[in-house]
Amino acid sequence: MKKKHSTILMILLAGLLILMMCACGKDAEPVAVEEPAEKEQTETETVQVVDYLEEIDTEDMMDIALQIESITLFEDGSLRIVPTGDLLKNAETNDEVVDGGVYPFADSGEVKAFYLVRFGNGGFRTVICLMDDGTLSALSANELINDRIFIVMDNLTGRDTYVDVKEVSDEDAFGVVGVTEDGEEIELDFSLDF
Repeated sequence: MKKKHSTILMILLAGLLILMMCACGKDAEPVAVEEPAEKEQTETETVQVVDYLEEIDTEDMMDIALQIESITLFEDGSLRIVPTGDLLKNAETNDEVVDGGVYPFADSGEVKAFYLVRFGNGGFRTVICLMDDGTLSALSANELINDRIFIVMDNLTGRDTYVDVKEVSDEDAFGVVGVTEDGEEIELDFSLDF
C-alpha cells in the first residue's frame, strides 16, 4: 500500500514539474490578453470652462456671506456652484452634491452667462443666469441667505428677449436690470425676493 501511494505521488510531482517547465519555457504559447477598453471620458473631462468666479465671500466685504466658494460655467451650458458651510451641509442632506459641487440650474435649461449681483440696501446678493432661450433665472436670495438652500426662480419677468444683466447703484441702494435685445432696461429687483 505504501508503494502504491509513493508511485501516485511521484507521478503527480512529475506532472507538476512538466507543467511548470512548459509554463516557463520559451516555446510556450502566448496567453491571449484582452486589451482594456478605451477609457471613456466623462463630460466634465471634455467640457471646457467658459467663465469662472471665486473669492465670492471675503473677510473685508460688507455684504452678507453667501457661503459659495466658486461658480463655474461650462461650454455645455451647465453651471456648477461649490458651496461651503451650512449651504454645503444642506446640499449634502438633499443629495444635491456631485463631485463637490451643485448644479442648481440643471432643470432650467442651458446657461449662457451668469452674474453675481447686489440689490437692495442691506448687502443682499444673488446669482442670476441668462439662459440660452433668452430668459433669466435666479437663485432665491432669501432661501440662499436665510435657509442656506438652493431654490431657483425661473423666467423672471416672463420675457425671453434678454441679452445681458447689469448691476446699477444710486446713493441709497443697489439694483439689477435686465437688458433686452432692443436695448430696453427692465428693473429686476421686484422679481428677486428678499
